[in-house]
Amino acid sequence: MCGWPESRNEIVLRKPLSTIAFTITGTVACSILLSTPVLAQSSSGSSGSQTTPWAGGPSEGLVVNLIGDLLGPGISEHVGVMAGDLGIMASLGTGKEFAIIFGDSFRGARFGEGEWMSPVGVVAEFDTDGRIIIKRALNNDEVVQQLLDYEHNARGLTLLPSDVINIDGTLYMQGMWNEGVGNVLYTQIWRSPDQGVNWENVDITPNDYMGGMGNLITWDLSPDGYVYMMSSQFKRSHDVYLTRFRPEDIGTREAWEHYSLDRNGTGTWGTAYTPVLSQSVRAGEMSLRHIEGHWVLSMFNAETMAIEVRISREIARDWNEITPANVVVAGSHGWGGAQDENNFTQLYGGYIAPGSTLGNMDLVVSQWNTSNNSRYMSTQFNVQGLDKFFGITPEDAMRSRSLTETPQAPAVGNQDVIKVEVTQVDEQVAEQLAPEEMMESLTEITVIPLDDADPVFLEAADGPGRFAG
Repeated sequence: MCGWPESRNEIVLRKPLSTIAFTITGTVACSILLSTPVLAQSSSGSSGSQTTPWAGGPSEGLVVNLIGDLLGPGISEHVGVMAGDLGIMASLGTGKEFAIIFGDSFRGARFGEGEWMSPVGVVAEFDTDGRIIIKRALNNDEVVQQLLDYEHNARGLTLLPSDVINIDGTLYMQGMWNEGVGNVLYTQIWRSPDQGVNWENVDITPNDYMGGMGNLITWDLSPDGYVYMMSSQFKRSHDVYLTRFRPEDIGTREAWEHYSLDRNGTGTWGTAYTPVLSQSVRAGEMSLRHIEGHWVLSMFNAETMAIEVRISREIARDWNEITPANVVVAGSHGWGGAQDENNFTQLYGGYIAPGSTLGNMDLVVSQWNTSNNSRYMSTQFNVQGLDKFFGITPEDAMRSRSLTETPQAPAVGNQDVIKVEVTQVDEQVAEQLAPEEMMESLTEITVIPLDDADPVFLEAADGPGRFAG
């Protein structure tokens, strides 16, 4: 997916890949053609070249741990794939299981070894130690198969997923058709009503939609009924934009609303769009999720060579105002150093796992050693302390969670043992009871407590049979 430099000590940073040409001869050989290096970029925007320093390490106060690879020998042999990148996740709504969608993947243990597939999917869950464990193929076969029926070609044709969302039990996936990574031909949305076994087309969108800024996307469903989407170009050199739509309009782009940020920090929804995140940013892969009443944006920022996390209660705002938390960084030691959260060389991705909380979040980060293809993998990291970093108290998270969860039915006894007989009151009896009902509505009621406290006098203003207070 990317050809980033191995360490910050290189004099010039390379821009994203413009072409990856594949030649298939039993296995797949990869030839990476990098675009011409460029010089400085203003830190106030994402056009031009780069001056913002690379992130030095995870932000202070966070506890970040590398948990382990999702694929590889002894890990994913049972599903027939051992090398792959990305790792976009969505809940399946069946217990603790969730789907993971990988990008370019191979049956062999290294990039280019064995059958080339993209995208592929698996069903996974967390074990008792908090590690993501792959259980079976998403496509319901013994081993994973490419989720969409097409053939790669010598020009590098491949379908790269952007994000997956579960709406009322139906999975929706958006992907980018690339002929050479970064050369987006068009994008497409599919749906799967059977939890990822079969996929059908919903919508095909030209690559110039939103001037190209709608190609690489991430989305999630909000409690207000909208799907909110953040997007950018797939070149790791552009800003981030915000769009929303109703779930029933997911295939009707004409009904989508974009957010336009005004100079005073407010904004409006409509057909116009301006960036909501543009300062010191060159957007790569993104993962937007609504967690505990807050919007969490995890993204690979090619400007700082870090996986950054931003959290906000409101999504329609100026996201430049939010100081990001660096959770995994490229570091300065390259492939010669230990690979961990402080030095995860040639990293990208950064996808939020289902079940994550603000205080305890799991992310899947990709890594590719483009010099020899010896390392091509999606890896789980755990991040603790983002709630404290962003000043979110446990009370805030609990209150937000209670507002977004589906209300539970009150606990009741066994209604089967209760028999109620209803007798219709005739008009004559009703007239006789009318004065009594009037008196009850005006009667002062004394509530006698069970302890030594003084009695409480209440007016029965709510009508007969109802107690105020």
